[in-house]
Amino acid sequence: MDNSRFSNLIYRIIGKPERWHDDYIDVMHQIIDETESFENPEKLSELAIGDQILSRLSDTNEALTAFGTLLDKSRFKMIILDDSFTPIYFNQNAEELHSHVLSTAEPGKLSVGVIAKAREAAEQNSSKAQAGNSSNLTAMDYRDQNGEQVYLRSIHNQTAPDAAPRTFYLMLVLDQSRNQNQLNPDFVQRHELTDTEQRVLVSLIHGNSIKEIAEQMFVSENTVKTHLKALFRKTETKSQADIIRLVLTHESQILDSYFGSGSNFVPADTEPSKDKFITLQNKRKVAYREYGPENGDVIIVCHNGYGCRVTIPRGYDEILERQNKRVIILDRPGYGRTPYIKGHPKGWNELMSEFIDALDIQSYELLGTVFGSVFALCFAEVADERLKKVSLACPVFVNKKNERQHLTGILAPTSRLVKASKRVAVEIYELWLKSIALNLSTHYRSMLEESLGDAEKEPLLSNDTIELMVEGFQEGSLQSLKGISNEMVFCISPRNIDLSAIKVPVNLWWGTQDNRISLEGVENLANQLPNAKLIVREGYSEHIYYSLFEEIISSN
Repeated sequence: MDNSRFSNLIYRIIGKPERWHDDYIDVMHQIIDETESFENPEKLSELAIGDQILSRLSDTNEALTAFGTLLDKSRFKMIILDDSFTPIYFNQNAEELHSHVLSTAEPGKLSVGVIAKAREAAEQNSSKAQAGNSSNLTAMDYRDQNGEQVYLRSIHNQTAPDAAPRTFYLMLVLDQSRNQNQLNPDFVQRHELTDTEQRVLVSLIHGNSIKEIAEQMFVSENTVKTHLKALFRKTETKSQADIIRLVLTHESQILDSYFGSGSNFVPADTEPSKDKFITLQNKRKVAYREYGPENGDVIIVCHNGYGCRVTIPRGYDEILERQNKRVIILDRPGYGRTPYIKGHPKGWNELMSEFIDALDIQSYELLGTVFGSVFALCFAEVADERLKKVSLACPVFVNKKNERQHLTGILAPTSRLVKASKRVAVEIYELWLKSIALNLSTHYRSMLEESLGDAEKEPLLSNDTIELMVEGFQEGSLQSLKGISNEMVFCISPRNIDLSAIKVPVNLWWGTQDNRISLEGVENLANQLPNAKLIVREGYSEHIYYSLFEEIISSN
């Protein structure tokens, strides 16, 4: 599929976070049901499917144009900085720029020189704002590794009338390799630009001189100058630098809606003293944390969340002491502080086995939550006699192709898309994750609250567990969404493992308001395990791990 067409398809599918479920489920069900090629992947035309989806969703999600500036469609190489000028996000075409501006002495920080230049530009933006200038974009006294001009925009975000405004900065460089020949339609309409004026302006934005523009358009330099004068008059600018700044400001302003809606890019409290790292063979570095008494019975958690330090419920200290449990949670590649490993989840069983050996663990249990249950079961199939028990909290597990029918909610159409094209499914899911990463403090939180079961809603809201979940997603989204996306596709693809080989006791916990997998699906899984016990709880959801943590980890 052509990249630009595919990007448009993605933008239309992912939607605003609060509309994701309705739009995605409804439209994907419709398209898949009507398209026979989804049942015959070798006949699948991704472009044709994309065109159908685009036509049905073309008017539903206006904000996707804004989000597109952070993704493949962007005219910019873009780095987002917090108010201390620390990078907290960069789009994929800014990877080289991001590496170039970082300090060699302080990982994750801008170099001292770049910070100084950014502060100067920020002060100029502030002066412009005080003088009533609507453009708060300034050319920094700095060029990137390719000699391209670096710009800085300031964004002031106030999430509530009584909240103190916060400042973010966009470090922007025009991506000359994109050489996009389209201006924002709103900008064109507002200033009533002709097609020829648009061509001149786009060429100007991408660094061409008047002479070069004239040669490209097969006109004289005087003709180009005439068009420039018309552009200056229509946009009320006085120079080439002014009009370029105006265009860049306008195009980057479409990001403001995300900041204005309460986006929170602030990195979570890292608590570095509790983080542990172990380097395995082939120099694979894995991050993990341990909780509970040092000599307690070991439980290794395969989490569904996004980071070992935030995948432990509130109040765990007393619970683990009371149960004499030592919980070990390790980050899988691309989560928290474990770097993404190309090809993950392939090879994860071997890494996990090596991790257990390295810590000299002689006896342990496994606990898998939602998608983490897939990793727990895949490892349990090949584990040695040191594994004593497996607990699964709202397990999502597809072992055979016909078991996809047990997936519910958002996973039902997604599984069919995975069947047709894993590559497309990975990209769609990754871009959706980026979308909700931009709306952590508002839409993502409301999505979580709506997904809570009736029996668990009050306790989970009252003890700030939602905050923990938001923090957990932030932990992963600030690191690598590629690992999360690949795992999603892995986990809803048939695993075809020998479940009868898992002889240890397996407890399966399922809540009646789980919207990931049906009761029939969990019963089907339990029936394939030689020593399984299914515990069904009314009014609980896929968050049952947080709600019933102590019961789940107990020895009973």
